[in-house]
Amino acid sequence: MTAETDERRRRGVLAADDGDWLQVARFAGPHGVRGDVRLVSFTEDPKAVFSYGDLRDGPGGAPVALRRLRAVKDGFIVHIDGVDSREAATALKGRGLYVARAALGAAADEDEFYLADLIGLAAVDPEGARVGHVRAVDNFGAGDLIELVLDTPVKGLGRYAFIPFTKVLVPDVDIAGGRITVDMAAWLAGLQGTDTREQG
Repeated sequence: MTAETDERRRRGVLAADDGDWLQVARFAGPHGVRGDVRLVSFTEDPKAVFSYGDLRDGPGGAPVALRRLRAVKDGFIVHIDGVDSREAATALKGRGLYVARAALGAAADEDEFYLADLIGLAAVDPEGARVGHVRAVDNFGAGDLIELVLDTPVKGLGRYAFIPFTKVLVPDVDIAGGRITVDMAAWLAGLQGTDTREQG
């Protein structure tokens, strides 16, 4: 299966506790000395973050007016009204931009999700046996990862597992049913194959 057909489609990544706000981007740090900021977008189409008319500094926070300057690796350089120094830009590092869930509407098809909705779902194997639950959704630069808290620790790995969010390893997502299906055997086999190649 190609990488293209194996990808899951995604919308916002994180959500406030009440579920009414979705995080669609994060400030990654200053750029230059004039207050410009590096922005990492979490939307499927990274440029979509600039189309939302009501971006907020935190869930329900103050409105943020962005001006996109240019695209860079892993994001964009932007300027924010009222941020005119490197010090002010540095203070934004790590802060998220949120948009009201109601403004985004429902996911367009069965293979598109708000990743925030996965948090807390039960994780079951292909036979339907529970293996744990979703603790978080992370992305460290190589794609979305489902962080599972396992009901039974895996030898050498403990209670936590980071599963790439692909159709091969996560073949079914049932938001309404409160669960995702995870092919733990395939994931573990992939880890063992990686270890073997590294040792060789």
